Amino acid sequence: MKKVRCAIYTRKSSDEGLGQAFNSLHAQRDACEAYIRSQRHEGWKLMPQHYDDGGISGGTMDRPALQALIAEIEAGRIDMVVVYKIDRLTRSLADFARLVERFDATGASFVSVTQQFNTASSMGRLTLNVLLSFAQFEREVTAERIRDKIAASKKKGMWMGGVLPLGYDKADGGLVINRAEAETVRTLFEKYAVLGSVRKLKDFADRADLRTKQHVFASGRVAGGKLFTTGHLYQLLSNTLYRGKIKHRDQVYQGLHDAIISEAHWSRVQEKLANNRVARTTRKNAASPSPLAGKVFGGDGRSFYAHHARKGQRRYRYYVSADDQVRLPARELEQAAYNALMHRADVRQQTADGDPAQHDMLQQIDRLVVGSAELEILLAGEEDAHPMRVPFTQRRRGVERKLVLQNADVSRKVDQALIRRVVKAMDWLDAIKAGRAISDIAAEQNVSPSYITHNLDLAFLSPRILEAVSEGRQAPHISAYQLSKISIPVNWDEQDPIFLS
Repeated sequence: MKKVRCAIYTRKSSDEGLGQAFNSLHAQRDACEAYIRSQRHEGWKLMPQHYDDGGISGGTMDRPALQALIAEIEAGRIDMVVVYKIDRLTRSLADFARLVERFDATGASFVSVTQQFNTASSMGRLTLNVLLSFAQFEREVTAERIRDKIAASKKKGMWMGGVLPLGYDKADGGLVINRAEAETVRTLFEKYAVLGSVRKLKDFADRADLRTKQHVFASGRVAGGKLFTTGHLYQLLSNTLYRGKIKHRDQVYQGLHDAIISEAHWSRVQEKLANNRVARTTRKNAASPSPLAGKVFGGDGRSFYAHHARKGQRRYRYYVSADDQVRLPARELEQAAYNALMHRADVRQQTADGDPAQHDMLQQIDRLVVGSAELEILLAGEEDAHPMRVPFTQRRRGVERKLVLQNADVSRKVDQALIRRVVKAMDWLDAIKAGRAISDIAAEQNVSPSYITHNLDLAFLSPRILEAVSEGRQAPHISAYQLSKISIPVNWDEQDPIFLS
């Protein structure tokens, strides 16, 4: 009789109860051991190694015990994988298909002890694929319901969470005015109406030592409380919350919260902002200013200044290092930064009706660092985010350096904060489907209910996107910080242009 070497795999999404003497992992293993004993007449034998993943979602393949199990299978030391239920192994049809391919390559099979089929037979595989297809359908329907609820709530004027804006505090799930911060907001609106320039407004804010809102997260991390950048100020002056409204995509609804800025004052500021955008574009076309002036730095921290030279009727612009040892062609540097920005899905959505002026786009950059082999780009208002990175090589000609982009894509390192947020979203969805209330989950994990509903979309990402995120191959704008600004479609095909471009 041929011996069938069996390994048991167990998994639990949350870490709740793992410290108990007998927990869910133990219960799963007991059931699997009993099943293996019932198959002794077929030559089944349990291997002594334990493969247990506690507190890890089934929506990701990045699980230590699962990876160790796969390594043993591919080494030819396991013939049969035994699990309590299918979803203990994976919740993704695509991931399961890849697992089965790897099992097949080594002659290994898989059995679920409570669902009475195994992948050693073609009927078992068919049944399993049908079940996983329905599981995926259920996740998509749940996502649609959650989205519909958020949209309906915003139509009623309810604030649905996210980072608190300056001027407001949270109370009973809504926004209440913070009087001290509201005075700062009113002052900035009033000064802009007088000064008519965001740069002049920033100078005023610096002199007055006005600061952004400070946030203390559940983890104890503190963010904000910094001097305003021009990016901060543009966002503040354009935030419809201050006029007592709630924005959902391209629609604006009357909010349940009180306004800080009157409608008349808001309209004056928006008109001035619009006129200034036109004026900036006109000046740019007339005089070709350097939009990255004061924002370019070398890898050693030294700044570059904008410079131009004329040869006949032609005007050449450069960014030159403070010691005059490096001179970068302005057009090439600006084009590289512009291309990086245009890889962002949120920028594409904002400019869907036409190409934005490059000069205006580059105003979003707070700092651009020219390293030895890559450009590092940080946007205003995103100090806590990972910078965008654009690899390049340099060709020297005297003090001038020509930038040669290696590719047009923006590279990133694996974003562990992003991965943790996706895993949490999957755990929350599992808990909700098990019948737990969002308010109970929020209280247990010391977060707000709105924070959970805001992040649940991440539980419905396609397997291809999850794989890309785990390898750091997501689009450059995708970070834990930026997720609060992105609308995630349910359809996997519609997700790809946002997350993988």
